[in-house]
Amino acid sequence: MELNNYQELAKEHDQNSNRRILNSYIIPLFGIIGETGALISEFKKSFRDKSGHTKFLVNVEEILGNILWYSSNIATKMNLNLEDIANKNIQKIKERFPKPGEIICVTELFDSEYKDGEKIPRSMILEFREEIKNKKKKIKVLVDEKLVGDVLTDNSYDDDGYRYHDIFHFAYAAILGWSPVVRSIMGIKRKSNPLIDEIEDGARAAIIEEAISAFVYQFAKDHKFYENIEKVDNQLIKTIRNLSSNLEVSKCNIAEWEVAILMGYEVFRKLIKNGGGRVKVDLNNREIKFID
Repeated sequence: MELNNYQELAKEHDQNSNRRILNSYIIPLFGIIGETGALISEFKKSFRDKSGHTKFLVNVEEILGNILWYSSNIATKMNLNLEDIANKNIQKIKERFPKPGEIICVTELFDSEYKDGEKIPRSMILEFREEIKNKKKKIKVLVDEKLVGDVLTDNSYDDDGYRYHDIFHFAYAAILGWSPVVRSIMGIKRKSNPLIDEIEDGARAAIIEEAISAFVYQFAKDHKFYENIEKVDNQLIKTIRNLSSNLEVSKCNIAEWEVAILMGYEVFRKLIKNGGGRVKVDLNNREIKFID
């Protein structure tokens, strides 16, 4: 049975079908709560009684059916299509939790149609060179011995490594194909298109990216900079996507953002441990890695 057919049949047996009356929502809402409790109770009995709980599967099947009916009922009252809900949910799950071996970075590079000089270089070697001046650690980022961007310090009372934070911008460039900051510091804005130059590569977009970098950093700092952690908090990435919702990077999905963050912090940890080093940025293969 298709979900749309199920929803139509379920609607025929609604005893409180007036969607304009708030009370008509109470029964399905309470129903979901009650059935969830019943489901937990069935598992409790199964753990306790083991094979003695012979009705476990039968009862669970019935409870899940009840939850489906109540969910369908709420969807109908709100003029939502159950099949559309299911399809959108599957798409979200596929993006968030791709199967092993699936290509994660699927968004086309945003500057693929632009000429050289307006494209983020598809492959480059960065050198993060650490120096100490006036008891302060400073970082220079160089490409082919040419300084890229400003000399950075932690801008903090503590030695927390934020002087290396440009690595996050290069990680976004490598994995997402997006970084207004990298475009700015490398002088590769898309000036042939004034609108894109102003909106996507301009100061406001760069400020948003810097805000994202700082926001993620504060969270990462409390989570050992993602060492031995394979997943990024879902709400964190949702917030990032909300911050950048009016920019081209909004096309990138949650899984792509997660890879960009985790790869960036993997390199970040190695740079901190090594006191600098060389990093390869590879947009063709959508990766960034520490060399030495």
